[in-house]
Amino acid sequence: MSLPSTTASGPVATGHRRPWTALALLGVPVILALLGPLAAGGDAPLPGALPSRPPGSGHPLGTDVLGRDALSLVLRGGASVVGGALAALAVGTLLGIPLGLLAAGPRRSLDETVMRTMDLVLAFPGLLVLMTLAATGHRDGIWLVAVAGVLQVPAVARLVRGAALAPGSRTVVEALRMQGHGWAYIHLRHLVREVAAPLATDAGGRFSTVLYLLASANFLGLGLPASSPDWAVLIERNSGALFTQPAAVLVPAGLLTSLCVGGNLLVDRVLARKRSHT
Repeated sequence: MSLPSTTASGPVATGHRRPWTALALLGVPVILALLGPLAAGGDAPLPGALPSRPPGSGHPLGTDVLGRDALSLVLRGGASVVGGALAALAVGTLLGIPLGLLAAGPRRSLDETVMRTMDLVLAFPGLLVLMTLAATGHRDGIWLVAVAGVLQVPAVARLVRGAALAPGSRTVVEALRMQGHGWAYIHLRHLVREVAAPLATDAGGRFSTVLYLLASANFLGLGLPASSPDWAVLIERNSGALFTQPAAVLVPAGLLTSLCVGGNLLVDRVLARKRSHT
C-alpha cells in the first residue's frame, strides 16, 4: 500500500494550500468597507432611540452612545479604515522609493545624507508625533494619513536601498552604465523592477503596521472627530457601555482584528508558496 505524496508538488504541500482562512478574514472587512456605505443609512441619531440599547427589533446591533443605529455605523466605518491605511501606505511607498534609489547611487555622501535623515525620522514615535500635531490643531484625516505615510518612508527607503545594493543588482547596474545608459534609465526602469517583489511583500505586512497606527490614533482621539463612524472611533466612544451594549464595541473591534490578522496571514501564505517554488 502506497502512502500519500508529501512532496512540494503534492496536494498536501503546505505551500500549495489555498489561503482560504486568510482570504475570509481579510475579505469580510474589505467588502464591508467597499459596499457597506451603499447599504447603510444615515448616521444621525434616530428619533426616539435610546442610547446604548442592546440589539433588538429594528436595530440588529443596537444603538451607540448617541442613539445612532450601530449597524449603519459599522457599515459606514470601514471606508475610512481601509482607505486611510492604503493612502498612508501609498504615501510612504511613493516617497520611500526615490529616496532609496538615491541612497543606492554611486555618491557616498548622498547615501549618508539620505540614510541619516531617515534615521532621524525613524527616531520619532508615531503616536508622539500625532499627539504633537493634535495639540497644535492639526487633527483631521488628511494630517493623520500624511503623517502615518511619512513615518513609513524610512523603512521603505531602507528596503529599496538594500535591494538596489544587492550584488546581482550592482553587477547589472555597472553593465548598463558601461553601455552608456543614464541614471534615469538605470534607476527608474531597471532597479524599480528589481525592488518590486520585495516591496510588494513588505507592503502586506506594512499595511498592518499602518492600520495599527491609524486605529490607535483614532482611538485616542488624535485623528477623526468623535462623531465619525470609523471603527476605531466607535470602539472608543462606546467602550464605556461595553457591558450593557457589547455589540457596538465588539463588532468593530472584531472587524479591525480580522483585517489585521487576515493581511498578515495572507502575506505568510504568499511567502510560504514562494519558498515552496524555490
